[in-house]
Amino acid sequence: MNDLPGQFRVMEERETPRGWSYRVVVGCGEDHSTEHEVTLSWVDHNYWCGGTQAPSVTAERVLCALLRAIGGHETVEAFPARFGEELPARFDLSLARRLVRGLDASLRRAS
Repeated sequence: MNDLPGQFRVMEERETPRGWSYRVVVGCGEDHSTEHEVTLSWVDHNYWCGGTQAPSVTAERVLCALLRAIGGHETVEAFPARFGEELPARFDLSLARRLVRGLDASLRRAS
């Protein structure tokens, strides 16, 4: 599902009591990549796709939208001012809902 080649790779998925946790590498090449722990709650997964797709697909779609928005400077808030020049080491994918314009509607249409 990752349609942004070289932008991120999901390295590991774990189920947690509240949803899922993913180890994700963002960027290409060892010198320009960062590793993150990203979580997706059961509630957000159900809201975004109604349970019609695998959680990993939902996580990848949200990450794609977030990275696209950051790359195009289309975030709702001043992303670099909040986090520096990169994503936080740990974050929940609900963060994207607050940063990416129209995310909820576009994900719900796509499912």
